Amino acid sequence: MILWWDERAPTPIQRLYRAEIERVRRALNEALFLSLVEFEVHYAVFPPGAFYRRHRDQFLTADERMISCILYLNAVWSEADGGALRIYDPHGTIHDVLPRAGTFVLLRSDTVEHEVLPTHRERFSVTGWLRRRSRVFHVERSQDCSG
Repeated sequence: MILWWDERAPTPIQRLYRAEIERVRRALNEALFLSLVEFEVHYAVFPPGAFYRRHRDQFLTADERMISCILYLNAVWSEADGGALRIYDPHGTIHDVLPRAGTFVLLRSDTVEHEVLPTHRERFSVTGWLRRRSRVFHVERSQDCSG
């Protein structure tokens, strides 16, 4: 289940989280010149048995998502509970991250593949994306003038 945050009426904790993400956004822009301008965010709830296949977080038709941000909310979690975030780094190494409360993961949306392994109990996170302005250019097809 996905529940997008209502930007018009944030709760106090949502305002606090957004303020922290704003600090991260500014730091990434200063250090890496990413031109990040906004943040989209939702709650994600995975019921037992749910998973998410290997993917990147940037769409083929849009290039705005640059940095994926995941904050886990489960107070207690063990390896037996499943549901790990599996990250495939560019060097071929696999990293599994258990969704324990307070664990915060940042990864490149456009280049880092990842998946959620099957979970054996309900799994909660706040998942969002730091975005840049679109760089998609539309090329018009020229008309064939070859008579």
